Amino acid sequence: MKLYDCEAAPSPRKVRLFLAKKGTEVETIQVDLPKGEQFSDWYRQRNPNCTVPALELEEGIVLCESEAICRYLEEMYPDPILFGRSVIERSAR
Repeated sequence: MKLYDCEAAPSPRKVRLFLAKKGTEVETIQVDLPKGEQFSDWYRQRNPNCTVPALELEEGIVLCESEAICRYLEEMYPDPILFGRSVIERSAR
């Protein structure tokens, strides 16, 4: 997995915190937003939305929203449980 990130951007911060709470590390690639790197051909090929964060999976699938990335990570790394054990706990978060 590769996480496309920008340390100064607020959206990827949620994913970084989620990864830290899970105790999981992934390869991180910084995307320089002030320089417009998110609009470059190499990044647009991975994420046509031109946003960060983006999580590129081994299969080549790219998740482009922080909520979707966190939900994926919760399923892949279930301990500790961060979204709740039951439907009520998950819904009330």
